[in-house]
Amino acid sequence: TGVEPESILAAAKWPDSRETVLVVGHQPTLGRVAALLVAGQDAEWWIPKGAIWWLSKREKSSGPGVVVRAVMEPDLM
Repeated sequence: TGVEPESILAAAKWPDSRETVLVVGHQPTLGRVAALLVAGQDAEWWIPKGAIWWLSKREKSSGPGVVVRAVMEPDLM
């Protein structure tokens, strides 16, 4: 909580980690990390308590990108 999204990504070694990384946290930090990864800019996206977002790196011809593989909210589990 209270950490910049870039610091979270650096701790997770994104996008260079060869291992699976699980990031657990609170709002608004997690929403800001998701926005930075998916939209490429820092914004205050809302992620409900208990939600799971599965993001992965994708290399494409125009450069690296992020794929949203799944989003599950608590009421779906």
